[in-house]
Amino acid sequence: MAKKSITAPRVIVVDDEPAVRNVVRRMLEPAGYVVEEADGAQQACDAIQNSGPLDLLIADFHMPEVTGDEVARRFRAAQPDLKVLFITGYADDLFAERSLLWDGEAFLEKPFSRSGLLEAASLLLFGRFNQETAFAAEPALAAMGAM
Repeated sequence: MAKKSITAPRVIVVDDEPAVRNVVRRMLEPAGYVVEEADGAQQACDAIQNSGPLDLLIADFHMPEVTGDEVARRFRAAQPDLKVLFITGYADDLFAERSLLWDGEAFLEKPFSRSGLLEAASLLLFGRFNQETAFAAEPALAAMGAM
């Protein structure tokens, strides 16, 4: 039975640290995700106005000008079903400010592994961790999964 191919999930990574954005991109793209980057809320909003709906927002919870929580609120005002993964080196602070996460939200503590990031993204987007997901935009990955 052939595997069903699905559209590659569109992700934006919002973090004030370029190295973090780069690492997240390098972890997600080989798995078939389409990744955009933004260094803050304004750049993220500009990028989305030009490119359309997203599947997942990955946002640093603590950024200098605007928190990841505020970025998520702005995005969800336009796209209420958007999944959100907060990444933070300060999980205690996150839960001090927000005692609970809403449906469709999760957090991942920095530093994280590639497998941890892929698992968190997959669970948010698909409700399960599936290493063999074949995204339509990445036929080479689908072929590799069939081996």
